[in-house]
Formats: sequence, C-alpha cells, structure tokens
Amino acid sequence: MSISVTDTHNPNTAVPLISVVLPVYNGETYLAEAIDSILLQTFTNFELIIIDDGSTDGSQHILRKYERSDPRVRLTVRENRGLATTLNDSLDIARGVWIARMDQDDIALPHRFVRQLQWLDQTGADICGTWVRRFGTSDKRIVRLRQSDEAIKMEMLFRSPLAHPTVMMRTALVQELRYDKAWEKAEDYDLWERAAEAGLKMTNVPEVLLLYRIHSEQISSRTVIRQLQQAKEIRRRYWEFVFNSMQLNRIWIDETLKIFSSPLSDIDMNAVDASFAELLSHHHGESRGVIFENLIRLYLSVAAHCPNIISRFDKLNREFGAGGGVSTKLMLWLARSLQIDSNGALFKKLRKIYIWRASR
Repeated sequence: MSISVTDTHNPNTAVPLISVVLPVYNGETYLAEAIDSILLQTFTNFELIIIDDGSTDGSQHILRKYERSDPRVRLTVRENRGLATTLNDSLDIARGVWIARMDQDDIALPHRFVRQLQWLDQTGADICGTWVRRFGTSDKRIVRLRQSDEAIKMEMLFRSPLAHPTVMMRTALVQELRYDKAWEKAEDYDLWERAAEAGLKMTNVPEVLLLYRIHSEQISSRTVIRQLQQAKEIRRRYWEFVFNSMQLNRIWIDETLKIFSSPLSDIDMNAVDASFAELLSHHHGESRGVIFENLIRLYLSVAAHCPNIISRFDKLNREFGAGGGVSTKLMLWLARSLQIDSNGALFKKLRKIYIWRASR
C-alpha cells in the first residue's frame, strides 16, 4: 500500500489515516508538552484518542481545554481500569489505518509521523518504532534500536526490541492481537512476542523521533520486580518458539536462560555455546551482530564462574566472526581474573563500558 505523507487535516474527513492512542493517568506535570508535540506534527490527518483512566490530579482540566480547542482530540474520562484495558478501549474506537502510540510524559519530534509513514511505505512493515533520546536527567543517551525485521526478532530473545511510545502499527492487526491484561507491566513485550509468532513484520526508523523522559514518578520498585518477572516469562516463551521452529534441543534453552538469573555456577556452558552457535549459523548481517552483542553481555555475567570463558568466546568468534576481538577478550579476562560478580558495582561499570562501545 502506498502512503501519502502530504495529506492535510480536514475535520470532515470520515477516516483519518492515523489514530494516535494516548492513555492518561495522573499525568498533569508533563501532559501539555506531550499533547502539543502531537498536535504540532507536520502530518495532520490524524485523530488523537485520549482516555483519562481515572486521574485524581489536574489532568482532566488540561484535557478538556485541548478537547475544546482542537477537533482532532477525542477524549474519554472514566474510572480507573488499568493500562492494558485503556489501550484496548482506545483500539476499539480507533478509525485510522494506523495506530500511533504516545505516552503522557514524552515528546514526539514534529516530523515523527511523516518519517514513520515513509518508512512503513518503504519497508512494507506492519509495526514500526523509532530510536529515542533520553532526557530529564543527566542521561542523554540515544537508544539505537534494531532496524531489520530479522534483527528485531533476534533482539526479542533478550529484551523488548521496540520503544512502545514510538510505535506505529496496522490498526486491523493490533485490533486482532490486542493487549493482554495478564501482562499489564510488560504488555508491550508480550504484544511484540505474539506479533512475531504471528509473522508480522517489524522495523525501526534509524532516527531519533521521540524524546523519552526519565523521571522519578515512572515506576515503583515493586512494579519493577513484577515487570522483570513477566519479561523473564515472555523471554522463555519466545526462546521456545524460536528453538521449536528450528527443531533444536530444549536443554539448550534451559541452560541459556539460567544466565538471566542466579546462581550462575551450575550452568552447562557447552549447552549455552551450542545454542548460540546454532543461532549464529542461521543469521547474518545485523541479526548476527545482535546475537553476538547479547552473547558477550551474557558471557561477561558468567565469566567469574567459567575458567575457560575466553576460549569459548574465541571459538565462536573465529567461526562466525563478529564479536569484537581483542577488546572483548580483555573484558572477559578482567571479569574472570578479578572474579567480578555480576550483581556487583564493578560488573555494572564493566558492562556499561561494553554497552557504550556497542552503541558507538
């Protein structure tokens, strides 16, 4: 389908091209900035669906002003039902060909919609995210997400591969998949995993198109624990899907996934090596690079417990060749020689160095 990015807004248009979904809950501090960044998009043929999910602060007052001033704003105010339900309720009333996600505390760059529509037209993808730049604290890093469908689906073996508030996706497909309330704290990772199993094509525009705000109100420590547990379960689900499709050994999955949790001393590294060797042998280019980057991170975390970790890495690197060579072996040697525990501050510094190098 060819997409025109020169469409302008017409309040009499029956079907907007994009339905922007913006759930709100006690978001008054940053809400106006987020909404303004959508209403000031250079592409204007959209509706902005906002559901206030039972806010107890001044969010509703702000939202009413926008509802009165711009006919593209479709506002619903109701009792609290949770994020997944709010997202699904928004999907139910969406009229656009595409769903564009937005969060109440982020800022979309003015050309976000234009670039995503162009990229979707160019790639034929069903789901399209973008890079993000963090702001709000001293952390101003650019988060560079994978570009190709194959690489994104390899990244999903380790973490969520898309920045949820940047995503644009085909309405009909996401209305069919829907958000699952059972995964409320990792509802996006769950959706991407099910989309991958359904064969949907994913991509990321290799440009920063959203500013992702970091602030203290985002998530509680209790929520983080639940989120991590849910991510662990989704990760296992996807590893099983990938390995079953490749008809590989189930034991390899079990041993590899042990690395994501303690203790690390009883892992069968031969099984881990075998699982990564199989993944690497089936992938090339960007997706092979993804596998190697995550392999290195995981091998760093077990280095203190594995005397021959360098030779294991070296063997895979010689055979498949994309693992960073001497500098990577030096970091593995340091982690092994100094017995750097994966839960300690020194390991976090070493891992941060690797992440910084990988992002250059």
